[in-house]
Amino acid sequence: RLIHKSIPLVIYQRSLNFRVSLQKIIFTKFSTTPSANMKSYIQIIGSGTFDVPPSIMVHFDGHNSQRYLFNCGEGTQRFWLQNKLKTSKLKNIFLTRVNWNCFGGLPGMLLTTADAGSKEIKLYGGPNLTHAITATRGFILRQIAKTYTHEFQEDGMMFKDDNLTIHPIFINPEEFNNNISTSSLQKSVGVPSKRANDFTLDNVDTSSLQYKKGVLSLMFNQTHQTSNYKVHEKKKSKTFEDNFALDIPDEVSKEHSSSPKDDIDSLILQRRKLFPKRLPKSNPSATSIAYICIGPKYKGKFDPAAAKALGLKPGPQYAALVNGESVTAPDGTIIHPNQVLGPSRAGTIFIVVDVPSTSYIPPVCASLEFATYQTDNKDLQPRIIIHMLGDGVLENEKYQTWMKKFGPNTEIDEKQYRIPYYSNKPEKLLDSISNIPKKTRFADPLLTLHMEPSFNIDYSNIPELFDHNNENLRALKELNQNVEYLKVASQVQEEVAEAKPEGMNIPGNNVIVTTLGTGSTLPSKYRNVSSTLLNIPNNGCILLDAGEGTLGTLLRHFGPFDKPREGQISIEEFFGSLKCIFISHMHADHHLGIVGILSKWSELQSDSNTFIHIVGPPKLWKWLSEFSDVQDFGFSRVKFIDNRDVLHLQKQNSSPKNISNSLKSLKESINLKSFETVEVIHCQFAYGVSIEHLDGWKIVYSGDTRPCDDLVNVGKDATLLLHEATFENDLLEEALNKKHSTTEEAVKIGERMNAHSILLTHFSQRYPKVPVFTDDHGKVGISFDFMQVSIGELYKLPKYAKAIKLLYCEDSEEAKDSKDDDDWMQT
Repeated sequence: RLIHKSIPLVIYQRSLNFRVSLQKIIFTKFSTTPSANMKSYIQIIGSGTFDVPPSIMVHFDGHNSQRYLFNCGEGTQRFWLQNKLKTSKLKNIFLTRVNWNCFGGLPGMLLTTADAGSKEIKLYGGPNLTHAITATRGFILRQIAKTYTHEFQEDGMMFKDDNLTIHPIFINPEEFNNNISTSSLQKSVGVPSKRANDFTLDNVDTSSLQYKKGVLSLMFNQTHQTSNYKVHEKKKSKTFEDNFALDIPDEVSKEHSSSPKDDIDSLILQRRKLFPKRLPKSNPSATSIAYICIGPKYKGKFDPAAAKALGLKPGPQYAALVNGESVTAPDGTIIHPNQVLGPSRAGTIFIVVDVPSTSYIPPVCASLEFATYQTDNKDLQPRIIIHMLGDGVLENEKYQTWMKKFGPNTEIDEKQYRIPYYSNKPEKLLDSISNIPKKTRFADPLLTLHMEPSFNIDYSNIPELFDHNNENLRALKELNQNVEYLKVASQVQEEVAEAKPEGMNIPGNNVIVTTLGTGSTLPSKYRNVSSTLLNIPNNGCILLDAGEGTLGTLLRHFGPFDKPREGQISIEEFFGSLKCIFISHMHADHHLGIVGILSKWSELQSDSNTFIHIVGPPKLWKWLSEFSDVQDFGFSRVKFIDNRDVLHLQKQNSSPKNISNSLKSLKESINLKSFETVEVIHCQFAYGVSIEHLDGWKIVYSGDTRPCDDLVNVGKDATLLLHEATFENDLLEEALNKKHSTTEEAVKIGERMNAHSILLTHFSQRYPKVPVFTDDHGKVGISFDFMQVSIGELYKLPKYAKAIKLLYCEDSEEAKDSKDDDDWMQT
């Protein structure tokens, strides 16, 4: 992460292959006339780490208070929640590319903003934007908000509101037939060239695009709302919508319904008619969009002495002149604003440019639109430029030369509960790259770059770097001062050391279980959403669910590319051994990470004959198929198995031939004896799974469910039961309403199943603390994110519970933080 001071401020963010990456921010300070009426600034959100791809938030505070988000990759929502960033003023989201790296966090963000009370969100981007968001109709619906898309598809289109005028510049890689398609902006920023199609949101729709926008309007529709819409009705609507999306059948109903009774009935009928149909085909687009962003023109300073000399008195007439209105003096003279206001100045300019690979460099450098701002004219000089760059771009001499054209005056400032991989050092040091603009310094998430009323760089929001080896770290100090915990922890260590290794002789003792995400519904500071990894030595790996951010969690667990962590396989070896992803149901917190994982898997598998098995609900296949129109993420190499085709007690040889072949392939690839699903009690097409190996072990995963007899039957004598425990025991009514289990209910299912070990997961984000449960037989373990344990060591987990309960007691800092997070989310 770098910052360099230059006539423009330029932020360089680089992380296309999720490395611990170098991000640079380049900026220049020049004298301007401050404006007291508006405060505007840019805040870094994602800096290109494993967890959050590059993104920025633009703030305008004042009369027209607004927030503008540029890109929304996986992990963006979690970053917002963790740092308590408000979504209420977010109305416009711009994507530089319709690619999972820029788009992956958007479905979850739309749900969060809608549930937080946002009435309307507008999405702006390139080809396939509407297709990509409409493809999520099988699991994302909200009647409490409207969402619109605007695809910049013709030259000259722009966005304009009271705060910003934004011109898109279309950039295609060299191999594209039309190397560069731009907005052909007029050199005078204040007067863009006249075009017949300027800034009309729907006038570029083809019949296909128009159809998709019609489907989108049914996904986010406010027909049922009234002026006295209550909070509890919102919550009820949220639950209804989440389940209604999954209830719509995959085939168009042939039944003829009677005329709709009201608007809601009509909406439901239209959804049932259109949603099952596949979207019109589209083709992936390589287009990257740069944005030229221009703030409002700032009026000159009011001169009270000049107004007084013209016979005016302080009061309403002063205010009218400041607002651009002419007034009449007592003697009848008409006084115009220019007589009492100083000279105005052009609005602040900033640029966002996304160059994902070196093949985009020639079109960028050839763009006359950028050349307009590489000038000595201060009114056209950008204050800030944000660069989102792929591998090799910053090192490219041609690109370095192009960067320098924006300004010559540059300054530079120089084993079970494993700690996730992190690094406080950039992948490259600045002095290892020659010819980059001078005066460059590091930037971080939450770095704030003030544009108005005066330029300033604010580091105050950047959190302190974490270093678990630093003895002065507050968390370590608190831990070392917790005498009661240290005493109990010492006792637990002795108990574990003295305990008989009863699990070392059971089948599958070397199978490693890693709980990557152990929270429910929304990601939080302490728990990401659902995902569990099974690593079967000499056989392969299976992922059980893949919520948003799972790819980042995998990279934190295994370490960066080419740098494996000591004592485990590398991330490359993991992807080479990943044989199957099981998705239990289509709620967003269980599957939104799958595209990112498949994309990285496909990128690393050079053999085009290599394939991966996905077992999931029918709507998963449909969504992946439609999103493959937008981006090639390896969909052609997926062997899909519908959860319904591998149901327990169903004759699997009666399944269609392609399913039978895929199931046979899956079993052979990991040496499985059986792979069986059961319908569980949660939403439509929700499943649990039993995985039995030829070596004699069985792992059962519940997905989300109420206590389920079918799960007990398929899981008889399981080696390990992974069961959701969303709610504490005193929240039984809420568990019943939302069709989840309490901790005590989950434990009882394991006991009825006669499971050798029980591992609880999928906890409410309301608390990181250890839930209350009864464990008469010492079988129950509590999962945390990044926890790694072999089946042979599961017997240790119940012994840790006593110490962990003290560590996460009601008065602990973690519990207080989580309570604050919950209060913030409820607000």
